[in-house]
Amino acid sequence: MSAQTPLVGILLAYLVFLFVIAALAERFGRRLRVARLRTVTYVLAISVYCTAWTFYGSVGLAANRGLEFLTIYLGPALIALTWPTLLRKLIRVAKEQRITTISDFIGSRYGKSAPLGTLVAVLVVCGMIPYIALQLKAVSVSFRMMMGPDSLLSGFDPTLLVAGTLALFGILFGARNLDFTREQTGLMTAVAVESIVKLVAFLVVGAFVTWGLFGGFGDIFARVAAHPEWSRLLTLDQPPTASYARWAAMLLVSMMAVMLLPRQFHVLVVQNPRERDVRTAAWAFPLYLLAINVFVLPIAFGGLIEFGGLVDTADSVILALPLAHGASAVAVVVFLGGFSAATAMIVVDALALSKMISNDIVLPFILRDRRFEEVYWASLNSTRVGILVVVVLGYLWARVEEAHLLVEMGLLSFIAVSQCAPAVLFGLYWRRGSRKGAFAGISLGFLAWFYTLIVPNLVKDGVLPVGLVEAGPLGLTLLRPTALLGVEGLDTLTHGVFWSLFLNVGAYLLVSIATEQDAEERSQAAAFVGVPEAGPARVPAILSVPEIERMLALYVPADDADAILRGLLDGKAPRELTLPDLLELRIRLERVLAASLGGAAARTIIEDRFTISTGEAEALVDSFQTMQASLRRSERLLASVVESVDDCIFTTDVDGRLITLNPAGQRLLERSPAAASALSSLDVLDEGDRRRVGPAIVAAVAAGAPWRGAVTGLTRSGRRFPAHLAVSCVFDAQRRVLGTVGVLRDLTELVATQQRLIQRDKLASLGEMAAGVAHEIRNPLGGIKMATNLLSSGVVEDPRISQEMAQSILAGITEIETIIADLLDYSRETRLDCQPYALGRILSPVVDACAAEARARGVALATRDLDREVMASVDGQRLRQVVANVIHNAVDATERTPGGRVEVRLGDRGDGVVIEVADNGVGIRPEHREKIFLPFYTTKPTGTGLGMPIVKKLMDLHGGEIEIDSAPGRGTTVRLVLPAAGRPAAAEIGVSER
Repeated sequence: MSAQTPLVGILLAYLVFLFVIAALAERFGRRLRVARLRTVTYVLAISVYCTAWTFYGSVGLAANRGLEFLTIYLGPALIALTWPTLLRKLIRVAKEQRITTISDFIGSRYGKSAPLGTLVAVLVVCGMIPYIALQLKAVSVSFRMMMGPDSLLSGFDPTLLVAGTLALFGILFGARNLDFTREQTGLMTAVAVESIVKLVAFLVVGAFVTWGLFGGFGDIFARVAAHPEWSRLLTLDQPPTASYARWAAMLLVSMMAVMLLPRQFHVLVVQNPRERDVRTAAWAFPLYLLAINVFVLPIAFGGLIEFGGLVDTADSVILALPLAHGASAVAVVVFLGGFSAATAMIVVDALALSKMISNDIVLPFILRDRRFEEVYWASLNSTRVGILVVVVLGYLWARVEEAHLLVEMGLLSFIAVSQCAPAVLFGLYWRRGSRKGAFAGISLGFLAWFYTLIVPNLVKDGVLPVGLVEAGPLGLTLLRPTALLGVEGLDTLTHGVFWSLFLNVGAYLLVSIATEQDAEERSQAAAFVGVPEAGPARVPAILSVPEIERMLALYVPADDADAILRGLLDGKAPRELTLPDLLELRIRLERVLAASLGGAAARTIIEDRFTISTGEAEALVDSFQTMQASLRRSERLLASVVESVDDCIFTTDVDGRLITLNPAGQRLLERSPAAASALSSLDVLDEGDRRRVGPAIVAAVAAGAPWRGAVTGLTRSGRRFPAHLAVSCVFDAQRRVLGTVGVLRDLTELVATQQRLIQRDKLASLGEMAAGVAHEIRNPLGGIKMATNLLSSGVVEDPRISQEMAQSILAGITEIETIIADLLDYSRETRLDCQPYALGRILSPVVDACAAEARARGVALATRDLDREVMASVDGQRLRQVVANVIHNAVDATERTPGGRVEVRLGDRGDGVVIEVADNGVGIRPEHREKIFLPFYTTKPTGTGLGMPIVKKLMDLHGGEIEIDSAPGRGTTVRLVLPAAGRPAAAEIGVSER
């Protein structure tokens, strides 16, 4: 095998492959940030849980203890069912507090305690070093098996080379900066790829053993069932399989470990891209565990069948089987699968542990000496050096550790990290948990872990005397590590789990209940548990903007400082910040620093450096509370004003549901406060207006704009009333719409008053019109009456005089008919037949017809630009009537002026066209100009006074306007402004005055 396979080259090539994958992900990851791809990467990265323990240890455990190996995977699968609730809350709190490690989480929860964080960091690091040693040991053993005893490289151990390479990988792709809450795309992608590699490798070797070496599952299990010793591996609670108590202990421990192991906390919580991905992980991760464990029993039982009884070499049976049958390619795949399982765990664990070492062990010593200017670089360098230290310690442990089952070594680390579980879980859901309680529980739990689990292993290895286990220290049998206080009948592991967690939980609860929390603990408990803070609030330190800038310059890379400051200020200028803004700014800055330095260090830096004194802070808070009291008084005054006004005032939420309704609104709408809460803002309108203006109101609110308009209101009893509605949006500090304020004014009395005024105006207009008609008709009637009397008296005998009298009567009748025709034309409903016309074609005939009359009366009629292609949508006949009327008036006004002149022009203006008739006549006095459009009003000795009112009516029907520029002695200019072609114009308007 060793002669044909360039194993060292394959190993080095695989390490290079990891670097390439991570580098490509870092460079192109932003372009590939597809939601599903990020979710898949997240789920596969969680599978870093499956380490060399899974690849080698599970097979070894199954070969020696049967089904017990399932507990390591059933526990995580069961706890995954709670992830949509438990893990999502854990992630939400961690992101809000910018937490990066499990020690930071516990320290932050219990008042941002630096000593508690240091305790957890030291104990977790000590507990995890054997686990890292387990991975390196697996790499070493598998490499020696692959090389064989006769190989030239049989004495070469690649473990140190691998350890150094993985430390470099962690530094390059994990410890590039201090903020571990940023997406570590390269690291997560590499870990996800390694999860695929180890799964494929396990399935390949499983298929090879099951169908390549044996006749399938049935063949393997039939042979094992027929063996008197091996058949017991398929049962529960019968030696050598685990007891029910051991099953329960291992299930509990694995449930905690899958969330709290440093590497698991890093990928599950710190590097979680989106909270909703937890739902996918809750079912996808158990499926991964199922897939990677399908062939564990066939491989383990195949090793038993192939090699006979296995005890010490059971961990390596997965590699021994293909080697024994000359399957070199399968052996290489197995080696790479185990190597990938080990390397992924080492990188992520070393990274997470180095962060604990830096933030919770190194930084407290630096801050104790108040060397604040050294914090950033000291923390960054200690993180990078910490990765090397962790890997080297794991390597040294692997070199000196005696041969034990990999699972036994891994379980010790599992139980160690499980001592953090009570502080974490109670901290998320029990507000009374205190710093002293967490300190006591974790300390006792770790002491019990060491005494009941590590001490028996040290005795087994000959480091400590056997009498310590058999008789207890100083002969005190009640203190025997394997039967503490006389508890017997449990195996060592179950015994250690029971006592460590029992003492941990008991001390945590008793001390928490017996002690009081300080203000900081209460504040953090409220933030983590999600309940209002109990007791007096802690007085926070307050920072000015220049102080914040100095702190960012010290503790944040220069490339990021400006962007972070802009994000903190949120678009506000420093002079615009109020006291509440500064308090919020200080909290946000502390969380920014916590992402890099840890919560306890960030608190120490902010409170011991660049802060105002506690007395000044208390004075500011007192001032703030005074302002709050003043604001409350103002709110009460405003509320009384709102309650006293007669208009209906209401407020709604962002969905339009009524929140408040003032008493006037309750009376107007006939709604009680309870009934009003079930209404929306549109429910105050009748059905027609809901359809008519409802969409416009909704659109305006969505755009953050006000809406005002006339509406018809609706009461509970169904009464409709005219109203005016004004709706305005309420915004938060980020200009997000929080809801609306509406004012509904009842216009019933106003509309009634307006109708009475309109009726009065109509009657007045009718009286004026009647007077005008009577005046205009009286003159011709007088002539008719006189001629008729003369004819009827018989005095006139001359036929010529009689004929003149008859003609006078006919002329009077014609004049009356003209007056009546003009009156009917003005008052009747008029319909327009509008079509696009070239206005020059309409105006030319009118001008030509009027030109002859003008010349006869000594007035020159000129035109300009009538040949322009100016289009408008008009009724041609009616427009000719309008223009002719205006020209006749111009000629009348110019007739007595020497050199009288009238000019007709055609032009455009914006989106309209203009017909302009200008004269140099007598002009119009200001007092006459206001009455020019009134019916029967005229200053000429002849005429009905209906010409300009008809012109005004026809222009209104066209959607046009009339502009008059005139002054006595300098002539008059009348401009007829019409919409250009294509612009909608009124087609029909009814006007009726009777």
